[in-house]
Amino acid sequence: MTETLRASAPPVATGAGAIAVLRDLASYVDARAEAFSARSSWLVAAATHLAGEPVVVVAHEDGQVVGLAALSVTRHRGTARVTLLGGELNDYGQLHHDGPRAARALAGALVDWLRAQRRWSLDLTQLAPEDPALAALVRLLPGAVVSPGAPMPRIEGVGTSYRVKRDRRRKATGAFNAAGRDGLRAEKLVLDDLAGLERWLPALVEVRRARDHASGRRSQLDDPGVLAFHTSVVRGAVAAGAGVVHVMLVEDEVAGFVTVLVDGDTHRLYDGRVAERWLAYRGGTVCDIEAVLRAQDDPGVHTFDWLRGWTEAKFGNAEVVRAGLHASSHPSVDRLDRWEATARRRLKAALPDAAVRRIVSR
Repeated sequence: MTETLRASAPPVATGAGAIAVLRDLASYVDARAEAFSARSSWLVAAATHLAGEPVVVVAHEDGQVVGLAALSVTRHRGTARVTLLGGELNDYGQLHHDGPRAARALAGALVDWLRAQRRWSLDLTQLAPEDPALAALVRLLPGAVVSPGAPMPRIEGVGTSYRVKRDRRRKATGAFNAAGRDGLRAEKLVLDDLAGLERWLPALVEVRRARDHASGRRSQLDDPGVLAFHTSVVRGAVAAGAGVVHVMLVEDEVAGFVTVLVDGDTHRLYDGRVAERWLAYRGGTVCDIEAVLRAQDDPGVHTFDWLRGWTEAKFGNAEVVRAGLHASSHPSVDRLDRWEATARRRLKAALPDAAVRRIVSR
């Protein structure tokens, strides 16, 4: 059945047709996926809930699928803006294919489809720098630019060659115990089943949104589509036994949490926030350490991945840097993008901090 579906996949599918292709080719996609954000469940959720039209470009050879690009297209000022499906939410982006020859075929199919759009910009982020499909796209797209993504710190050999230092554990324990010393009731939870998750998921969402607003920015979860996508991903991971949420409570309120997604022998910290009301008890730090210790104590886990961006809370012994590709059909497309980005920065810089906080909290 799978081979028949592979052979019958159309070269290009859009909208509901794209979602159908992703479901039909789920086994093909998942067998090649490097991480959770390249799996069929993530891509179908993105196509279902996120803004933009889903587009799937498929490369064939001898009647069989040898490559697939899952994309999202939005249109702005007459220009098709093309990203990977999932866009900025992807910590790991991927073009799925069967090797160098298939990668070249996929790149060719993608470029043929792009050129039919007339005016377009292409931004494919968080790709593996060594991906032959990336190299093929650079050759086929004059003026294409490849740039490094944000570093992703990680712990390699967690539980074997690397163990959490005693002082880190002591600081987390001290932060947790501080609530008790202040006469408050504190508790740690591990949510690894749907019943427990459903009990606390609304509170976790509100803690994240409130923390983002207090930091002077809109929360991604303010967008109903992103919220639906996010909760779908977390629920699906927990239901499949591939997700766990660590929570610290103070007086039965969420003081901090982290969500970890499991990719084989790797635990990836997908989400996490600390509650504004209980900042003094460092619920985020407490949950970070709990998550790393869980990985450290599991003999089947080799890597703890903090995902994008360095912060003081992230520690480890290695990092991964992925690559982004940008190209466009006309220089005027890039000029307009730069002008709009500059205008947005100047407007934000001109607003007082209090005004920014009021705007983002609406």
